[in-house]
Amino acid sequence: PRSLAEHYGTAWVPEYGPVYSEAKHYLPTMWSSEEFTHIAQVQESSANHLARECNRLLICDTDAFATEVWHERYLGTKAPISLCTRYADLYILTSTDIPFVQDGLRDGEHLRSWMHNRFITELQERGLRHVIVLGPHTDRITKAVAAIVTLLGSSPDSQLAEENRGYWGLARTNLSFWDNAVDDETWST
Repeated sequence: PRSLAEHYGTAWVPEYGPVYSEAKHYLPTMWSSEEFTHIAQVQESSANHLARECNRLLICDTDAFATEVWHERYLGTKAPISLCTRYADLYILTSTDIPFVQDGLRDGEHLRSWMHNRFITELQERGLRHVIVLGPHTDRITKAVAAIVTLLGSSPDSQLAEENRGYWGLARTNLSFWDNAVDDETWST
């Protein structure tokens, strides 16, 4: 996401979930629905704030929709209420061909395929526009930019951005990403 934000000269919303997870890492408590609601609210609040600063194109590392899938993963059930107040205009999901690098917080490589498939299933069931990017970093960036161009036209000022006018008081197109690995090549430059 950082590479695309840099490419478009716009704001990037980092993921809050890992920050929260790391803060509670050594506590002997189990996850609760309320914690996922909190994570989703903070994530959306950050997006709301940065939407006021972006150049009409906001790049989000994740969103409340993804938090709903993580709720299912950790609690074994879907969230009791929808955590998402607005869906992204385009979801970009990285393929599982990217090497997994353990950061001390992630569940592990054995769950990657399951989570990847859950995201795809949920995106399809909800009819959400998405693209899967794979290959080396440069290929993923090229494919992501191509998907954005297809969505918006040649710039964030295109017709779709105009159609989104009024969301958070400005025209904003929201893109959301899910990385399947943590490494320097995933999205950062």
